[in-house]
Amino acid sequence: MKIALDAAKGLEYLHDKANPPVIYRDLKSSNILLDKEYNAKLSDFGLAKLGPIGDNTHVSSRVMGTYGYCAPEYQRTGQLTVKSDVYSFGVVLLELITGKRAVDVTRDGHEQNLVTWAEPILKDTSRYIELVDPILEDDDFPQKSFNQAVAVAAMCLQDDAAVRPLISDVVTALSYLNHNNFMGNSPVNNNKSMDEKGHDDDDGEEEINEIERKRAVVDAIKWGENSRNTMQDDDH
Repeated sequence: MKIALDAAKGLEYLHDKANPPVIYRDLKSSNILLDKEYNAKLSDFGLAKLGPIGDNTHVSSRVMGTYGYCAPEYQRTGQLTVKSDVYSFGVVLLELITGKRAVDVTRDGHEQNLVTWAEPILKDTSRYIELVDPILEDDDFPQKSFNQAVAVAAMCLQDDAAVRPLISDVVTALSYLNHNNFMGNSPVNNNKSMDEKGHDDDDGEEEINEIERKRAVVDAIKWGENSRNTMQDDDH
């Protein structure tokens, strides 16, 4: 989750802080570098492209990137947006969750493509447990946080780019999940008095409010994913 958060922050810098925005266009696991503390940095900007400016909604480009990570609308039309990067991030997050490669020709049939294999599972929250990396044992991870991480990946991987979250929302959601896991799933219990922590209760309240805001983003992303699946079921 730390690696996922750092990678998302890298995309957030390109999308929201760079002027004009930059579309990375080749986000994949092999382009994420790690140091000894597992701090992640994005690398290899050879395919990066300046994003749309003004009223333009996209930039047109020859389809490039890595098979298994490219957004479907980009593959179909060559129209590139920041949401194309969000899809690629969803693939990377799914790799981290499952312990599987985006493309693995050693697997059978439809299982060779990770997204294709995971797609029916992502539409049924009761099946999320099927995605867990097999090296994790039953008691080695918090189930609720795991389900929320899967929900974030599912939203990033929506076929409709307009439904995918902004990378800033993904950063907010993953920040909450990271904090929640490190602090033992009880952030409110860490609001100690001034005598215990050395600072005012107001600081603790502000911290809790920020955590609750991030929790709301996670829940909103999960709600959006469930609503999207419900609408798809109704259409059928």
